Amino acid sequence: MLKNPVNDCRYCSVVSKANGEDPLGSAEHYDHWFVFEVPRPWGEELWHYPPLEHLMKLSTKLILQKGIIIKVVMIAPDKEYSIPEQNRLIHYYRPQKMFAEFEKQEYLLPNLEQVINLLDTILFSPKQLHKFNNYYQETKHIRDIIVCTHTKVDLACGRFGTPIYQKLRKHYASKDNNIRVWQSSHFSGHQFAPTLIDLPVGRLWGHLEDDTLSPLIYQKGDLKELRPYYRGWTGWEKWLQIAEGEIWLRENWEWLNYQKQGWIVDVGGIGIKKIIFGILKLIPAKRARIIGDRLCKKASWVKVRIKFTSPDGSVSGEYTAKVEEHGEVISAKDSAPSRNDELHLQPVKQYRVTGLKRNIGS
Repeated sequence: MLKNPVNDCRYCSVVSKANGEDPLGSAEHYDHWFVFEVPRPWGEELWHYPPLEHLMKLSTKLILQKGIIIKVVMIAPDKEYSIPEQNRLIHYYRPQKMFAEFEKQEYLLPNLEQVINLLDTILFSPKQLHKFNNYYQETKHIRDIIVCTHTKVDLACGRFGTPIYQKLRKHYASKDNNIRVWQSSHFSGHQFAPTLIDLPVGRLWGHLEDDTLSPLIYQKGDLKELRPYYRGWTGWEKWLQIAEGEIWLRENWEWLNYQKQGWIVDVGGIGIKKIIFGILKLIPAKRARIIGDRLCKKASWVKVRIKFTSPDGSVSGEYTAKVEEHGEVISAKDSAPSRNDELHLQPVKQYRVTGLKRNIGS
């Protein structure tokens, strides 16, 4: 039986958490992350930030012509990390078919024109990146924890994201630990606020509480305790994220270092679209993958295959599993603008993993 939401609550994330909405599978997947350092406040003018406008104009072209999906996030300057008169761009990207985390490049540039030139070079002429060597920053050893505090997009992010950011920034950001903590613009999923991105590994977390921070940062402890807060790995789409979350529980923290590759091998509940999906599987193109992923969003179940190997190759194998719809909960996607406004409540599908099987050395 569904729980009744608190009628006078204005925050979407409170309703989501109270009604047991599972965040796993909500981490949208991307080929490239572009993280820009942009001074606050972030109002309507944020969307006119020249590099963001430039990427928005390119996004359709990148999807249709190259099969590339990008994500843009703004981070607020920090008195310890930031350098006056310099424009920071952090770029994360998929390195290959099998991978454990995103590759990272970071630059500090003197003006926004150079930032836009760098974006074009990354996306269309990567062999020319040596021209930006003078601006390159060696930060591959640094882990970036990015917390959404973007109140202008949704009140829950400011209300719940800001205290979590402050705790992380005060107690966990350290040069010795090579961790930076940033507050950021919206990156989806404010119904799971407070939510964060852990880069370069590319994992998202939500509904965070104080006692989840230490195991999340130091990657120790019982993963079952963290499972309710895990949104998924942005290296994969929804169905594979859900299966991967269950696999992680079995493999423990070592799983983070394993190189992985996943496929959807069968799909159900989409009628004639299943035939189209079968045809798309025969086309080895990123564009076909994007179309296939969109078709699968409306499926009622899928079967997945996930191949993995440890960094030294001593452990390898594959998992197979079925991921299927399993009931609904009532949730809210957005917070109410004021206490006099009502939340828009809606049913949200939930999922489960069945038939999870590990095949060694496949």
